Amino acid sequence: ILWFGWYGFNAGSALNGTPNENRGSVAALAAANTGLSAGAGGLTALFVNLWILERYTGEPFFDLKYAMNGTLSGLVAITAGCGVVEPWAAVLIGFIAGLLYIGSSKGILRLRLDDAVDAIPVHLFNGAWGVLSVGFLASPERLLAAYGMDKHVGWFYSWSRGSGDATLLGAQIVAVLFIIGWTFVIMFPFFLALDWKGWFRADPLDEIVGLDLSYHGGNALTADSSVKPEYFKAYEERREKRRSSHRSSRRASSSSMNTDMALHKFQNDSEDEEVVIEATERADISDSQSSNRRESGKSVEA
Repeated sequence: ILWFGWYGFNAGSALNGTPNENRGSVAALAAANTGLSAGAGGLTALFVNLWILERYTGEPFFDLKYAMNGTLSGLVAITAGCGVVEPWAAVLIGFIAGLLYIGSSKGILRLRLDDAVDAIPVHLFNGAWGVLSVGFLASPERLLAAYGMDKHVGWFYSWSRGSGDATLLGAQIVAVLFIIGWTFVIMFPFFLALDWKGWFRADPLDEIVGLDLSYHGGNALTADSSVKPEYFKAYEERREKRRSSHRSSRRASSSSMNTDMALHKFQNDSEDEEVVIEATERADISDSQSSNRRESGKSVEA
C-alpha cells in the first residue's frame, strides 16, 4: 500500500513548481525512479541479509522484514531526487539505501536503542541519504526540465564539467543539519518531560507480554510460545492488584468526600444553631429588660 501511494506522492509533486510543458515527462521520470529505487532497496536488503545469515549462522533464510523495510528505505531515499536524477542513479540510490538500512538497523541494536519498527534506519538515515544524493547525482538535463535552471548541479556532474562546483551539495548538507537541529530543539523538551513523568518507556513486564495486550487490551501475542505463561500470570495478578488498589482508593475518596460533606453540613447546622441560640438569648435579654422597666414604672406610681 505504501509503495503504491508513493507514486502519487512523488509523481504528484511534479504538478507543483514544474513548467507546464515538462510536467508529464517529469512526473513519468519521478514514477519510474520511485519504482526502481524501491525495488533496488528491497532486493539489496533481502539478499545482503541472506548473505549475513549464511556467514554468521550457517542457516540462511529469506527474511520478509528486510525486503519490506529495504523497499521503504529505497522509497524514502528517492523522494528528494525522484524528478532530477537519471534512472541508473535511482537504482544506485536504492542500492545504497538497502545497505544503509541494514547497517544502521544493526547499529542501533548495538547501541541498545529501542526501535521496534526500524523507523530510525528507514526514515532518519535514508531520509538524510536521499537529501544528500541530490547534491551528488542531480542531472543538469533533469534540473533544467523540472526547475528551468542548471547552474548548480550534482557534484559528480560538476566534475564532468571541470568545475567541481559543490554548491548544491553544500545546500543539501545545510538542509539536513537544519532539519536535525529543528527536530532536536522542538522534541528534546518533550522527551525530557516524558522521561520526568515516567512515560518515556513502557514497563518491562508490559513489554514482555506485548503492548497489544498491556496497552490496547488485545490478545494478539498471548498465543506466542516465546513468552512464558508465568509472565502472563504475573501481568494478570499485577493488573488485578492495581484494579483493587484503584477501587479501594475510589472508595476511600468517596468516603472522605461523604465525611467532608457531613462535616460541612454539621458545621452549617452548628452555625445555624449558634445563630438561633444567640437570637434567643437576645430575645430573652430584651424581654427581661422590658419586664424590669414595667416593674420600675409601677414602683414609681406607687
